[in-house]
Amino acid sequence: MSRNVKLQYDGQIRFGEVLYFTRLSVEADIDDDRNWRFADVAIICLYSLPDEDLLQISSQTVVSCSRLADICVVDVKQILSVVAMIPHTPRLPSGVTEARFFMMEKPGLDISPLSGYAANINPLEDNDNAPDVE
Repeated sequence: MSRNVKLQYDGQIRFGEVLYFTRLSVEADIDDDRNWRFADVAIICLYSLPDEDLLQISSQTVVSCSRLADICVVDVKQILSVVAMIPHTPRLPSGVTEARFFMMEKPGLDISPLSGYAANINPLEDNDNAPDVE
């Protein structure tokens, strides 16, 4: 089950595990008690910020975090993507060996224009006698 996410939280990119999604009824206007709206939120258990030394040594490729006890409530629109948080036990540059999680992100639709297009470059394979699409 995918429940680890990359999110915008307090002006930073963070990672967390979604515990629940819910909809809250909140006042839309402080001056009018009869004006209410719904807010879609996620309750998230945060991971720590990535280990800076490991991130620097790995040329920004190993994003290693530990799970925190911090729980926060965020608007679902703050969630940027779904990620994998894979358990590992690295020896950190400080010499400490501890259970952590490294983040794995699958490229998504945001890079799909980079793929270009497929074309048949071998005319010998074109034996269907149909008009070609260029």
